[in-house]
Amino acid sequence: MSNPSTIPVIDIFAGPGGLGEGFSSFETQRRLPFKIGLSIEKNKFAHETLRLRSFFRQFPKGKAPGLYYDALQQKFPFEQFEDQLKDQSQSLWDSWNEAGQEAMKAELGSSKKLHREISNRISKVIGKNRDWVLIGGPPCQAYSLAGRVRNKGIKNYRIEDDQRSTLYREYLRIIAEHRPAVFVMENVKGMLSATLEKQKIFQQILDDLRVPPNASPKLRYRVLPVVATDEIDSYKEHDPRQFIVACEKYGVPQQRHKAAVDHFGHKLIAWRKQF
Repeated sequence: MSNPSTIPVIDIFAGPGGLGEGFSSFETQRRLPFKIGLSIEKNKFAHETLRLRSFFRQFPKGKAPGLYYDALQQKFPFEQFEDQLKDQSQSLWDSWNEAGQEAMKAELGSSKKLHREISNRISKVIGKNRDWVLIGGPPCQAYSLAGRVRNKGIKNYRIEDDQRSTLYREYLRIIAEHRPAVFVMENVKGMLSATLEKQKIFQQILDDLRVPPNASPKLRYRVLPVVATDEIDSYKEHDPRQFIVACEKYGVPQQRHKAAVDHFGHKLIAWRKQF
């Protein structure tokens, strides 16, 4: 990271970057303590958004080039954005290339070779920094209430055969290998009632997050609801409903307890606790 005082953030299953935007825009004592070091997303259009926002964040507040706003206003086809950057200045082109290093288009869990590449890039970003944050929302279509209704209409559909139902394990692999100080994981409310192999998937995920499989025996996490503050002493470990974020209570103008493009909904937060 260019600034040793910033805390690196790795964003996987990033979508268009809702969680990352929250971290990167957080300001305290006139400084931005978090910096996105790597974001990973497989969808072409979501990845384009990630890279464009990374480009934007490289400029001081109010100093983003006019070309960025022209692109948002669709004054030209987005496919022409790179050529126009090249024509304007080398420094803008360098910033765009740097954004390409931060925003990675890749499908987590697709191959061992890709996992090694991602692991190497994470190691490069965090370096020897033990204080870094992992964020992300593994695919939710297999768990969401709407998705489960649609899946019932698919002949011979079984959630056990749906790769999306187990992609949270990629999240666990990164935790086990790179040991973030803090992680935030979000998903849909439907995960509370979803089952996999006749077991509640949410409880299995909680257990795996507390003691990540294949991790060092000393690696332990305490998993807590992201909205728990003064009520932390009354937190009931076996009441999963406490993990639901009612977004309308926190200034979001909608009653939508789910995570989609807006990245609001059911969230988990934890930090490392070693024994």
